[in-house]
Amino acid sequence: MTTRRIPPLAKRPQGTARLPEEYPLLSLRTNIDRLFDHFLSGFDISPFAATPSMFNPSIDVADSGRELRVTVELPGMDEKDIDVSVTQNSLTIRGEKKDETEEKGNSYHRMERVYGSFTRTIPLPVEVNVDGAKANYRKGVLSITIPKTEKALKEAKKIPIRVSGK
Repeated sequence: MTTRRIPPLAKRPQGTARLPEEYPLLSLRTNIDRLFDHFLSGFDISPFAATPSMFNPSIDVADSGRELRVTVELPGMDEKDIDVSVTQNSLTIRGEKKDETEEKGNSYHRMERVYGSFTRTIPLPVEVNVDGAKANYRKGVLSITIPKTEKALKEAKKIPIRVSGK
C-alpha cells in the first residue's frame, strides 16, 4: 500500500470566502440540497397544504379586439359566494370558499372544514364600458366580458413593419 502526503490548504487572508474547489464534498452536498429544494418546491407536502390562505384562483385575460375576456377557475364554489366589480381602471373578483366533508365508517368519523377567502384585482389596460360588462358562471369557471369603449377602439393603431437589408 502506498501512502501519499496531502499538502495543507494554502493560508488565505482573513474574511475571504472559501472556494467550492477546496471542499468538493461540501459543494456536492450543497448542489444536491439545492436540487431537492428546487424539485420539491412545486409540491405542498405539509399536512396543512390545503389551507384556505393558499387558495389563489387561476386567471386568464385575453383581448379579443373589441372586448376583454377574463376567465377565472373557481372549482367547488357557488355563484352566491363570488363578487365581481369593475371600474374604468380595474376588475376585482372576490370570493369565499367553504368546504365541509364528512366521512363515517365502522370505526371512524372524519370531518374536515376548509374556509378561506380571496381577492384578485386585475388592472385594465384600456378604457372599458363598465355598463356593458357581463359575468357568467358555469361548472366552476367564471367568464367575464368587458367591452372596450369606442375611444379605446379608435386609439388602436396598426404599425407597419419594414424589412431592412441583411
